[in-house]
Amino acid sequence: MRKYQLYAPAILAAFVLGVSGCASQANAADRKEAATQESREETAVEDTTVVESVTGTIESMAETQPEAPQAIRIYGPVTKLEDGQLSIDNQSGLSSSGEIILNVSSERTYILDAVSGLPVAVEDIADGDTVYTYIGPAMTMSLPPITNAEVIFVNIPADFKVPDYVQVDSMITDGESSQSVLTGADGTQYTLSEDCNIFPYLTRNIVTLDDLTKGRKCIVWSDEHNTAEKIMVFAE
Repeated sequence: MRKYQLYAPAILAAFVLGVSGCASQANAADRKEAATQESREETAVEDTTVVESVTGTIESMAETQPEAPQAIRIYGPVTKLEDGQLSIDNQSGLSSSGEIILNVSSERTYILDAVSGLPVAVEDIADGDTVYTYIGPAMTMSLPPITNAEVIFVNIPADFKVPDYVQVDSMITDGESSQSVLTGADGTQYTLSEDCNIFPYLTRNIVTLDDLTKGRKCIVWSDEHNTAEKIMVFAE
């Protein structure tokens, strides 16, 4: 009986240790199983991730400055109308063919002698005179269409190359040859002659190549090879 009493606590302790060990093993197994399951779920998510391919041109998200609309040159005989308007029979093949009504403003329209570049009054334009005019890109849908005239060249001699109304894109001078090239916003290039005369419109200000900056507007007289012989620069 006494011997049994000695063994009983030992048996009980062994039983408790056994149960604790089993519980620890069970907990470890549970944690391992949970980790395995979580790994499987992450793998499943990665396996089901969809990557869409992009085709075509990828454009930059950076803002780009829109190009300024260019004036269009047309020509033809004109007829004077009331309220400062002119009717031109457009024969250039550009813009709308046939009759176009030109809005002429003393503040926004340059009427220039094609040879000298000096201003001419609209009253001095005779019906039937052929003129070259630069018009804005905006035009009404009416018949005949109506648009604004920016520059009108008049008094054009026969076989005379009418000057160009140019918005400067760049002026580059080669350091070695000292050759200067003016490029207009429409891409047209003019090689300046050695004695090219650069002068301002209706002022005594001195203007030079340095004044032909990007965006500046001018009148360029050139020969058949686009060699500029003189340039009249408008004020900014």
